[in-house]
Amino acid sequence: MDLSAIVNQDEGLVLPRRSSSNAHAISQPSPVSTSSKMPTPTPRAMPLKRKRHEPKPIWAYREGEELPEELQRLQEQQRQQARPPPPPIKPPAQHQAPTIAQSNGRPPTAAGPAPAVVHELAGYERPVSHTPHVYDDVSRKVCDFIWTTAVNNDIVRKAIAESPLTQLEVEARWGQIIDKHRGPGGERLRGFHDTECVIRKTDNLDIKFESTMTMEQHKRMNMYLNGQVQKSLPGSKDNRPEVKYHHTREIDQFYELGQAGFDQLPYAVKQLIAQTGKHERVRVSKDAKTGEVLRKMIKLRIANLEISSPQTEWDYRIGINLEINYPGAIEELEPSIEAGKSLRDMQRQKDRMSYSWLGAYQIDLTQVMQGPSKNHELELELDSGVLLREADKVRGQGPNSFEPLINGMLNNLRVLSREITP
Repeated sequence: MDLSAIVNQDEGLVLPRRSSSNAHAISQPSPVSTSSKMPTPTPRAMPLKRKRHEPKPIWAYREGEELPEELQRLQEQQRQQARPPPPPIKPPAQHQAPTIAQSNGRPPTAAGPAPAVVHELAGYERPVSHTPHVYDDVSRKVCDFIWTTAVNNDIVRKAIAESPLTQLEVEARWGQIIDKHRGPGGERLRGFHDTECVIRKTDNLDIKFESTMTMEQHKRMNMYLNGQVQKSLPGSKDNRPEVKYHHTREIDQFYELGQAGFDQLPYAVKQLIAQTGKHERVRVSKDAKTGEVLRKMIKLRIANLEISSPQTEWDYRIGINLEINYPGAIEELEPSIEAGKSLRDMQRQKDRMSYSWLGAYQIDLTQVMQGPSKNHELELELDSGVLLREADKVRGQGPNSFEPLINGMLNNLRVLSREITP
């Protein structure tokens, strides 16, 4: 910087430095700049003060409205993750299927959640802009992820519309993100972050998600959730939405999806399965007591998003899936049996306690036994009927609870994770 230009001014007046009030410059990430690169505007050159607004989320743009370049890149990146290039539709008849995660497969409820009560910021919480609400980065990222991979995914919406027995599933799991490069079997992901953040997938990041908990954690969580049921009973002093409890015991058996079974599926579903390039299995769930067949389902994964939470015991995975009803007969399917195991060894016995409220959320605490192994899982399912209704209100530019619905899901993840963390 040329100091003489300041020291030797004609009028002997040194003006204070001011940062640029250009709204576009402010909205960009703040780079580390030397003072020599910053302009020193004169009073006549100062533009009028512009009102700052928070950036518009991707799901708030109208259909056909042009997205900024940054959001276009985000949308294209998430679409690529959710919709890989399609191979030929007809899959091989013989295949080895991957392990499929569990879900309760419940249909969406007809009743939506109570209208969201949004409290404006007040007192010290109100920012200098006097903005009544300030969005949360993690929640907004999850909103964008769900919007791009589920709500605004044309082929997914087509598959749902094509058959009333094909349902969208948005589930969140508690577990740990494992870095495969740390130690022989991998260790929990650690980084430069001390607080919760969304993990960006990169080529050099080799991770997996383990959805598990100890027996002691399972017991503590069961006691905590049972306590919430008691505190929410009608007439309780807390006057809060009722948490309903349901206990089920089921047995799952997996079957190979051969060509004949594949041909019976709806057209859009066949397109989606072909796009994944993977071989799917049919999961048949029976009542453990009566043997009644409850569901015949293919669970098709669309996309996952991981959230690291280093201050708590667990990380989180948000999964977008399709639960597809299998229309054929079980007798036509070949049981899926791994080498060295019997048909009984392949059965999964599930003892599940479910807690639901507001017609929008359900937490499942499940003990899974398969052969000699026993595992404990905790997951939260967001009612797809409520989600899609609120999303369609966004599309219609009407009042909606889309973002509060996602915020509620994340708040539940945080509350239960902190409850277990020592």
